[in-house]
Amino acid sequence: MAVIRLFIFVLLFLPACQQASQEGNLDALEEVPLMYAKGFALFRGNNFYVLEIIQSPDTKQRFLIYDPEEEVSMPDLSFDGKVPMGSHKVILSATPQVAHLDYLQAEDHLMAFPDLDLITSESVRRRIDENRIIDLGKGPMTNMEKIIDLQPDWVMISGFGEPFKLADRLGAASIPVIINQEFLEKHPLGRAEWIKVTGVLLGKEKEAMEVYSEIVTNYNASSELMAKVAEDKKPSVLSGSLYKDIWYAPGKDSWAAKIIADAGGHYLFDKEGDTGSLTLNYEFVLDQAGQADYWIGAANYVSLGSMVEQNPKYGAFKAYKEKQIYTYTLGMGATGGLRYFEEGYLRPDLVLLDMIKILHPEEAREHKFRYFEKLED
Repeated sequence: MAVIRLFIFVLLFLPACQQASQEGNLDALEEVPLMYAKGFALFRGNNFYVLEIIQSPDTKQRFLIYDPEEEVSMPDLSFDGKVPMGSHKVILSATPQVAHLDYLQAEDHLMAFPDLDLITSESVRRRIDENRIIDLGKGPMTNMEKIIDLQPDWVMISGFGEPFKLADRLGAASIPVIINQEFLEKHPLGRAEWIKVTGVLLGKEKEAMEVYSEIVTNYNASSELMAKVAEDKKPSVLSGSLYKDIWYAPGKDSWAAKIIADAGGHYLFDKEGDTGSLTLNYEFVLDQAGQADYWIGAANYVSLGSMVEQNPKYGAFKAYKEKQIYTYTLGMGATGGLRYFEEGYLRPDLVLLDMIKILHPEEAREHKFRYFEKLED
C-alpha cells in the first residue's frame, strides 16, 4: 500500500526568540538586498554579518556571524547566538537544507541528521556510507544528549512544532539554533533565496549569490514565456491526495500553487487557504475538481492500479480515467528519499520546467523530467 511520507520532520528543538531589541540599531550596517524572501534579513558589517529571522513584526531571532580570524567590532545589539563564519560542524533537520550544502559544495560540514534514509544527494550519501554522518533517529526527544555532546557550531531546524522546552538545554550548551522558515515564503524564489542564509553561515555568500542568481534568471524566463498563455488555454489542475479520509492539498498562496500558475495552469483550489496545506473532504474535492484535466502531486503512488487499490474513490476523477496523473517520485534515492523534497525547493526553476512539460509540452520539448513522472497502469 502506498504511504504518504512526510518529508518535513518533527522538530528536534526550537530556540527561544527575543522581542525586537530596542538597544542599538542596524543603521550603520549595509543591508544585503533580497529579491523575494520575506522571512529573514541580512546586514553586512566589517568582518561580520547580522542575520535576523523574522517570525513576526515584533519577534525575531538575531545572530552575529563573525570572521573568527579577523578583529570584529561588535555591534551594540543583543543576539540569540554568535556563529563563527565558515562553520565546519553543522546539524540540519530537513532535506531541503541538505540541498544547500550540496550546491555550495559544503557537504563535509554536515555532522548529523535525523533519518538519514531521506537524503538523496549522492555526495552526501557517500559520506553516510563512510559513517561520517551521525543518524539522530526520529522524534523530538531523540538523541538530545548526542546533539549536545557533538557541540555543533550551529543547528538549523524548520520553524514549526511545539518542543520549546528543549531550547533552554541547548542554550545552556551554547549551541545556536537557527529557525529556517522558508516554507512560509509565498513565492518559490523566496523559498530558494534562503540559500543565502546558509551561504553566509558557511562563509560562502558569493557562491550562494551565484547559485541563486542563476535560479532566478531561469525561473523568470520560463514564467514570462508562459504568461502569454490565454486563460482559455490553461488546463485545470488538481493536486494532493487522501490520507485517513482527509484530502490534503496546497493552499492558494503556496509554493506549489504559484508554480502551477506560472506554468500556465489553472489550479482549482486557488481561492482556498493560504500558504499551508488545505484539509478538505472528498465530496468537496470531487465536486470542485472531479473534471480537472491534470492531477499533479498525487503523493508517491507507483501506479494507477495502486491508487485505486488503496482507495477506490480515486477512480471517479477524470484525470484518473484519462491517465493524466503525475507524482513527484522521479529521482528516488537508494534508501527511499525523494529528490523533489530535497532539491526541488531550491530549484523551483526546474520544477517549473517539469510543470510546463506536463501542461504545455510543446513549450518544453528539450526538457527532461527531473521530479515528476506520469503514472501508468
